[in-house]
Amino acid sequence: MKKTKALLLCLVTIVLAFSVAGCGNSEESSGSGSDKEKVEIRFSWWGDTKRNEVYNSIVDKFEEKHPNITVKREFGGWNDYWEKLATQIAGGNAPDVVSMHQFYVSEYARKNALLDLNEYVKSGVINLDQFPEPVIESGQLDDKTLMVAKGVTMSGVVYNTGLFDKLGVKYPDMNWTWEDFAAKAIEVDKALNTDDTWGADDLSGNFQQEFRYFVRQNGKDLFNDNGEIAFGKEDLIEWFTMWDKLRKQGAIPDAETTAEYPENIALEQSLFIRGKTGISFIPVNRLYLYQQQIKDGEVHEVRIPTKSGGKNGEFIEGAYLSVSAKTKHPKEAAEFINFFVNEKEALKRFKVEQGPPANKKMMEEVVVPLLEPAQKRTVDFVQETVQHAERAPYAPSGVNEIETAFKDTASAIAFGKTSIKDGANKFMKDAKAVLKK
Repeated sequence: MKKTKALLLCLVTIVLAFSVAGCGNSEESSGSGSDKEKVEIRFSWWGDTKRNEVYNSIVDKFEEKHPNITVKREFGGWNDYWEKLATQIAGGNAPDVVSMHQFYVSEYARKNALLDLNEYVKSGVINLDQFPEPVIESGQLDDKTLMVAKGVTMSGVVYNTGLFDKLGVKYPDMNWTWEDFAAKAIEVDKALNTDDTWGADDLSGNFQQEFRYFVRQNGKDLFNDNGEIAFGKEDLIEWFTMWDKLRKQGAIPDAETTAEYPENIALEQSLFIRGKTGISFIPVNRLYLYQQQIKDGEVHEVRIPTKSGGKNGEFIEGAYLSVSAKTKHPKEAAEFINFFVNEKEALKRFKVEQGPPANKKMMEEVVVPLLEPAQKRTVDFVQETVQHAERAPYAPSGVNEIETAFKDTASAIAFGKTSIKDGANKFMKDAKAVLKK
């Protein structure tokens, strides 16, 4: 289902506009009395300590309103979460409600591991009346509703105004190029002028966000609608060459440092928060978490660099909720999803934890008045960048293996264990082999 520019503009208007649209409040749409049968469901998510606090508070409120339903909570870091979920799905013991992402949904959809929620949407158990159509469609695959959006987000590049002001470096422009990025990383590195600081983080191994933007700017994508690799070896060579040049210039960390500070490291320990790098790449829903760690200056975000004369790389990103196909309590799982995405008590805690919520009425009336300045910057960033976004095909089954192979290739190049050309050749061969399984 192709999203037109009109639909994307509709997303901006509906989700983020502050005019109140009349609609029934879902807060009174459901409720479970204490006389109902006692049920236990499991809910899993990824995140850090702060997100765990937010989600636990939402679950607590759900249990208060639904005294017959107990929710067992399971959570972990990003990498651990997906590894555990894959094992649970394979073993037939996945949680009833699972946090899902568009990078991985087809991996499980093609294994028939996720429940089609159309029945619960049509019956109103899950109320999507206040969801923009593009957001509803983003959770659908083969006419099945497999995900319901918790929040809509976009990726970008962050910097700390306090550090840039101290260094006398001008802020990045919202519409900058990869050439501008390289020049800015070099400028920041020279201004920092120490052996253990760098201009920017090394994101050469990020497959499904930064590299995806890059190939989309070349008029391609990671995959096509048939689940085949949609970029060429030449795109890999261009990508890895750019980062290799920055590494040799000292503008990004050496291979050993990057390995010591992986993307999934605790936020407070990251190079950016510690002031060891001046530029990093993150989904904008995490901006306020970065701001909480930065006391001197404001954390701001600009678009991921574009290619001179190239296309826009943006695509609508988000975090979702799905139900395991093997759940024994589908209605209760659906009720939990409805509470999470529609109820006032849930959304005033969620705020923009994984992007602005899709329910326009709750966004306008409940969430916006509660936002801190950094969270408002998140909303502003989504509002501006979503206008550049277009549909991105879902990743095929096997994307986890392909993503790992990409990271391994980037690491091997950084450590000098393989040449860029040989690394690109090997990756293409390995990725295509995964897709043929």
